[in-house]
Amino acid sequence: MTKKIPLTLSLILLASALFAASGINQNKKRAEEIKQMHWKTSDKNFAERTIPEKWKNESAVIIAKSNMLSYKKEILAGYLNYDSYDHYRIMLLDNSALEKYAQFSIPGSGLFGNTRADMYAGFKIIKPDGREIEISLDDAVLEKQKVNDKGYDMYKLAIPNLQLGDIIDYYLCEEQNIGLTTKYYAFKPVIIQLNDDYPIMKQKISFEILRRCYINLKSLNGAPQFKLTEDKETERSYYALEDGDRESVKDIRWLYPYRELPTIKFKIIYASNSVAGFIPGFIGQPGVIKSSVALSEITDLFGYIFTDQAGFELRLQMNKKYKTLTDKNKLARQAFYVARNIYRTDNAEYWLINGTDPNPDDDYLQYIVALSAYYRYKKINHEILIGIPRQISPLEDLILENELTVMLKVNTPTPFYIGRLDNNAMPGEIDIDMQGITAYTANGLFLPKAWTLKKVQIPVSPATENALNTRYDLNITDLNEGKIEAKASKAVTGVLRLYPQNMLMDFYDYQDEENSKVTPDVVKKSKKTQQKNNKLKESYLATREDNRLKRLKTLIENDFELEFDDPADLKIQQAGRFEETPAFQYSYTTTFKNVIKRAGPNYLVDIGKFIESQAEVKNDEKERKYNVYRPYAATFSVTVNLKIPEGYTVQGIEKLNSSVENATGGFTSKARIENNALIIEVIKNYKTNFEKKANWPLMVSFMEAAHSFNQQQILLEKIR
Repeated sequence: MTKKIPLTLSLILLASALFAASGINQNKKRAEEIKQMHWKTSDKNFAERTIPEKWKNESAVIIAKSNMLSYKKEILAGYLNYDSYDHYRIMLLDNSALEKYAQFSIPGSGLFGNTRADMYAGFKIIKPDGREIEISLDDAVLEKQKVNDKGYDMYKLAIPNLQLGDIIDYYLCEEQNIGLTTKYYAFKPVIIQLNDDYPIMKQKISFEILRRCYINLKSLNGAPQFKLTEDKETERSYYALEDGDRESVKDIRWLYPYRELPTIKFKIIYASNSVAGFIPGFIGQPGVIKSSVALSEITDLFGYIFTDQAGFELRLQMNKKYKTLTDKNKLARQAFYVARNIYRTDNAEYWLINGTDPNPDDDYLQYIVALSAYYRYKKINHEILIGIPRQISPLEDLILENELTVMLKVNTPTPFYIGRLDNNAMPGEIDIDMQGITAYTANGLFLPKAWTLKKVQIPVSPATENALNTRYDLNITDLNEGKIEAKASKAVTGVLRLYPQNMLMDFYDYQDEENSKVTPDVVKKSKKTQQKNNKLKESYLATREDNRLKRLKTLIENDFELEFDDPADLKIQQAGRFEETPAFQYSYTTTFKNVIKRAGPNYLVDIGKFIESQAEVKNDEKERKYNVYRPYAATFSVTVNLKIPEGYTVQGIEKLNSSVENATGGFTSKARIENNALIIEVIKNYKTNFEKKANWPLMVSFMEAAHSFNQQQILLEKIR
């Protein structure tokens, strides 16, 4: 499966185009050539119709798989060619596989900007008796799609009459013609994982490059190396990797596949002779695989990014508003909040009322560079931390500029980290993608040409920093109908607060606090612009509360496997955006249904459900082949306060007391009767963001304890 890696250094790289599309296989002559290329291939793997006995019980088996890529610039041409040809031959062995392959989504051809993309596809079914049935693309149904506000065409193609034992043989191809406006072009970086959801008998990955193209490529985790191959039939040479006999790797809890499974990552760059010598990238020799990066190349790259001229607006605002502030620790932290305002909050209302993402993930590097420039200007000691997100690869496997990400560590008397940037970021937060990794550190008081890169271990935020504290006050309103009215109060800190903040809170919840803490500059708008914005704001506010309650309902659905009425009374008590008030606090009410069952004169209450859903570790998960990569360490605590109805006592409290604690985490529950209420206090924590697979049984032990509690009931016994 081919996947794109994050473009974290997007300031120096070109984005890929979206295509306003219009059809598949439009060039009939070329479509027939591509069809012959795939279905008349000399590759004997695509003629195979049997699978090994060991995989007979799999959902499907990939008999053959081929990914062919071509990056070319013909002599004197003013354009680049990028071609991608994917060919699959898969035997379907159960109903889930039949369902998965019963329909395909195919993008159409089209033109966007200076890029033309032509899409080609073909599908056929091979029956167990050898009959081949080609599926006509005339039956594909056009569906309009939207990405980043750009329209393009997608086609849905149904594959009829699939049966167990059928083989589906299909290809999906794209041929791009990219008009050159400069003598430099960076193609999208690619990660290819050699395992799939289904076992693979044979697979081949190959790419051809011509004329001034540079290859950055690395084989990871035991993946085979690419070999230069001469094709005598076409008299062309290309790099190829052949592989096979790969077992299936299905969706596995807390696995970073790029860290554990055989993987290829690469990127192709086109650059003319005049440009190749000074472009900001890891450039080797044209046509030759580059698989390592020198420290000098990293400092050269960042020399284009970190400059003293960066962050002029930040410096201007800080000098105007905080010129009398001399405490470097306070000054450094205030600069963070001002930078957050400049690069995020200042535009948050505009993005919000215009219906675009109010918390985009771009420009993060710009704000890091601006803060570093300001700290350098004020001689505030700080470090530049450069690493690879932990889900991609360790530092020693660096090969692409795109995979690098950057943080700061400010070494004031009270040191703190600066990681991600969004509307709700705070100083002191370590980017979760960087926690626990080895990174390069450089002295931020110097520009990159004077850096001496050293390795450093970035810490993992403790579980107590990423905490969700919940209280449910429960009142039984109807025993016979099984209804319980609930008031929920939540306080969330650290990375755990980001999801509910983005779901439930918007600019208008924190506008006053932001203005009082930062005092942003007011930019005067024209009367026409102001009138337009007022109309957009009025339209947004008209549906704001209804939309928030819908999103709250989604949150509750994620938390519970219970029926409940539409929530109400949502209140944001604290925004959780400043260090003095770090918790995001909110409350709501709802009524849960069908959680009480009659048992003669008594009632059973599914009380365990109120600590929210708990993950079940199934039998096939208990044997773990891979290390455990949690996104972060975290603590979850829940207090349940159930008012006991008059005329009843509670039986079964002893089952609500349990404790499983070990080095990886734990689950503890305590229950008591107090003031005619059943009070349950539960704490579950994951102490680390990484565990060796040998420690998986320890994690399973407390996860099973939590799931077991989730199934517990109490008996409301009628007093006689």
